[in-house]
Amino acid sequence: MHIVGKILIGLLAIAAAFGFIIAARLVNTRGDWMKQVQAAKANDEKSAQGLIEARQAFEESRADLEREMLRWDRYFSPVKGAFDATTNAIIASAGKTAGIQPNKELYAFQIGDNGSTTYVGSFNAAEVQANESGLKATFPVRAQDVATWNGQNFRLRTVIPSAFVSQFADLQSKLVTQDELLKKQEKNLLTQGELSAAAREQREARVAELLGGGEAKAAGLVAEINRADDDRNASLARVDELRRKIREAKIQVTSLIQTNNELAASLPGQPPREHAEAGSK
Repeated sequence: MHIVGKILIGLLAIAAAFGFIIAARLVNTRGDWMKQVQAAKANDEKSAQGLIEARQAFEESRADLEREMLRWDRYFSPVKGAFDATTNAIIASAGKTAGIQPNKELYAFQIGDNGSTTYVGSFNAAEVQANESGLKATFPVRAQDVATWNGQNFRLRTVIPSAFVSQFADLQSKLVTQDELLKKQEKNLLTQGELSAAAREQREARVAELLGGGEAKAAGLVAEINRADDDRNASLARVDELRRKIREAKIQVTSLIQTNNELAASLPGQPPREHAEAGSK
């Protein structure tokens, strides 16, 4: 065989081997791409199903929100408010221009710094001007709540669900009952304090009577009793001394009488002692 033919056969073999390698790699790459396409297709179908479910949940949530908004009706927010102690009302920076009507009941919610709301109570729009309203509380105002009503943002609602109205009314009734109970307890505590002070004064007076002291600076009953006992003991000692002196005097008188009798008997012309004693008998 000619040498050129051999070279061509060698080149053809090399090209065939190179083509086989390229074909194998192409098949592998095509397989990988097909796997990725299948995975992407599955993900797309899954995402499409999730999108459908998300859209359905969104529509249901929007419907629930619309139904809930029907229960809550209109609202005015945010409204600045400050409490006026003279009229027992919140002066709100919203009026007829915003849509607030006179003598309408509004339910106030205080808006916190983080956006949360806290129910305050129901108010009557007693005085309504163009850009200002006087909202008078329809419930007993508690002194500890007033401090948080100055310069705060409020959300004023025209309607709240009846279940919440009943719940708030029940809580307000409980607060009123507890306030009355607290007042009674405070009054009872004050009375107990007065009774305790009176008992303490009486005790101090009795102690002063017994031990002395106090405003009158008296000696005290105990000191008086001790002094009386000392006086009695001194009197008993003097009586005992007098008794001893009387006994000694009596003995001395008896001795003197006996001595006088003996002297009288020893005088001249006196009868003998035996006859004298017999005559005396």
